[in-house]
Order: sequence, then C-alpha cells, then structure tokens
Amino acid sequence: MVPTPDQPAHDDDDLRASALATVQYVVKLKLPPARWDRVAEIIEAALAALADDDGERLRQATGELMLITPVRIVKGDDKPINSADQKIFERANVLIGKLQPMRPPSSGESGGKGR
Repeated sequence: MVPTPDQPAHDDDDLRASALATVQYVVKLKLPPARWDRVAEIIEAALAALADDDGERLRQATGELMLITPVRIVKGDDKPINSADQKIFERANVLIGKLQPMRPPSSGESGGKGR
C-alpha cells in the first residue's frame, strides 16, 4: 500500500502486522462450519485488498477477523466445532505469506560475495 501524507508507511506496517497476527490466531480456532465459511470470505476479501493495494479494505477485513471468536458453549443439537478445513488453511497461508515482511538478509549472509 502506497503511503499518503495522511497515512504514513508505519501505519501500513502496523496494519500488516495486525492482520498477520489476526489471521494466524484465527486459523488455530475450532469453529462451527458456518463460521468457517465466513472466515473464508474474509480471507478472500483481505487477499483482494492486498492485490488492489487497498489499505482500508484490508483494515476492514482484519477487523472482521478480529470479531471471529471461538464458541464457548455448544448445545447437543448444534453443529460440531471443527478446525479450519484444508482449503481455508491454504488460503490463510497465502494471506500470511503476502502479509509477512520481506526477511532482510542476516549478518551471516553475504549475498554471494566473498569477504
């Protein structure tokens, strides 16, 4: 996302860090199938926001993911609570990969140049 005078680059970094932490948390939850369907929609919205370089839509998707919470009480006639299915997990990993900052070379990496 391109920083603007009213939205400096550090805000973009904070948003990406928040989105990253949120999606990493959510994919570890156990939720009813209907909630996983909603998570899948939000992950796709976040991926689209990143592709369009739209910080506001990414902020909105992150906020929606933050509202996803585990179910505390399950009645006997409720649907089972499950982990994320493989497709959701894979799409979440794509999102995580796009949100993670580029890893800077460590001090031991010389970029192919000799000492």
